[in-house]
Amino acid sequence: MLAAIAPVAVAELKPSVAILLTLVVGTTGGALFNFWGLPLPWMLGSMIFVSACAILGVPVRRSMPLRNIMIVVLGILLGSFFTPGVFSDLTTWGSALLVMLVYVIVTTTAAVLIFRRLGYMDATTAYFSSTPGGLGIMVIAGEEAGADSRLIPIAHATRVFLVVFSIPLYFVTVVGVEVPSISTFSTSATSYPDFQEFILLASCGLMGFWLASRIDLAFGRMLIPMVLSGVVYYLDLVTTPLPTPLITVAQVVIGSAIGAQFRGMRLLSMFRVGIAAIGATAIMLAVAAGFAKLFSPILDISEDALLLALAPGGLAEMSLIAISMDSDTAFIATLHIFRITMIAAAGPALFRLLRNLRH
Repeated sequence: MLAAIAPVAVAELKPSVAILLTLVVGTTGGALFNFWGLPLPWMLGSMIFVSACAILGVPVRRSMPLRNIMIVVLGILLGSFFTPGVFSDLTTWGSALLVMLVYVIVTTTAAVLIFRRLGYMDATTAYFSSTPGGLGIMVIAGEEAGADSRLIPIAHATRVFLVVFSIPLYFVTVVGVEVPSISTFSTSATSYPDFQEFILLASCGLMGFWLASRIDLAFGRMLIPMVLSGVVYYLDLVTTPLPTPLITVAQVVIGSAIGAQFRGMRLLSMFRVGIAAIGATAIMLAVAAGFAKLFSPILDISEDALLLALAPGGLAEMSLIAISMDSDTAFIATLHIFRITMIAAAGPALFRLLRNLRH
């Protein structure tokens, strides 16, 4: 019965009109998620609203040129994490970073097995669905690697929602700490790049895009701008973050592009992936709790801080909980940045290496 449910037939629109409709739906979803104080609102909201329309048969459509531009923006954004202060913290918290590395390897391996057995995924799709982070990055990289890019966002969106909502519940009910609503925490930048900094960042994006189109590098449109942006931020040539509106637009475009791919997809496939994602997320949280209890005395870090640092949720949301608990926010943010950048840089490259070893 469930497998027989198919999308409703709706007349096709001109490509430009369909793309505009998709972006309007995505922006509406992102704005509502942001208003409701939900996690990763602009990406998840746009993705969920557009995917719902796609499943119902609305003729949504993604713009590949616009998507590719926003992938470059995403690379520049990831590069902005590579500040001198972060590298200084990395040397201070080296042992904790090693624990994070082991955590990522263990949970990704376990999640791959779950998605293969319960989600009925092929190996490529399971791999890019299993990393404890990198929603937009893994969808983009997975699509380029030949994975089913309609299933990957279901897995990651389920993970984000479960982690962001279960961690505060744990601290409120078990630890007894009051955690404020996510909507009360603002991550908006207080200053934007000046003209000179903007030119530098734009040059990183243009040069990265140009190089990626001429050399055979997996996921180069994202990785090369990330490296170039990381260099200018590390050298303190740029000290301010990207404008918040630009980051918001990038999330809406990428989220809408993800959602548009759900056209023609049957609900049974989504249900299987959702069930597998719940199991994988439960494993990730259990391993995070176990690692926090085991390694917090060794690292001389509080168990709560290490749990928040390992939990595979959003950077902003985990930082909010850390602030509300008067925990070590700098430590928690640094480990999340390390996790995100490690997955973005090493995840796709490791997949290519493993695939080459098999052939």
